[in-house]
Amino acid sequence: MNRRDFLHVTSVAGAGVGLLGLPARSLARVPGANDRIRVALVGFSDRARQVLVPSFRQHAQELNAEIFGVSDIWNRRRDEAQAWFKAELGTEITTFRNNEELYEKGRPDAVLISTADFQHALHAIEAVKAGADAYVEKPFAETMADARAALAAVRATDR
Repeated sequence: MNRRDFLHVTSVAGAGVGLLGLPARSLARVPGANDRIRVALVGFSDRARQVLVPSFRQHAQELNAEIFGVSDIWNRRRDEAQAWFKAELGTEITTFRNNEELYEKGRPDAVLISTADFQHALHAIEAVKAGADAYVEKPFAETMADARAALAAVRATDR
């Protein structure tokens, strides 16, 4: 066996061992080349404008992901979101009056939670129960009861 054949065989074997080490449900969730990860914002805050969306955009293309919508109960924030996405990014987004509408009609793969701190854990619970992954910043929860409820919800799902 020459050096080139040896490297080929070991790299293929190494890749196979690496794939076997992943749980089946992790492999099932890896997006294909044509799959686009649909992400929505829960809440449209200054934090979303200044940090979350710009950070997301840095990696969106390589991850094949897009922000398609914003859920906010305050119509002023929904209008601001539409105007901001159009002016800053040149894209149209869909707005949702509440999270129930977002999860039923929008069917996001993931959400970025950009609400008041005391709501983070409750929105995370809502997201995972709806089948969406969630990015939640600290402080995650205001009480241990909220933190435990969120942990239980995450453990009960594959999110």
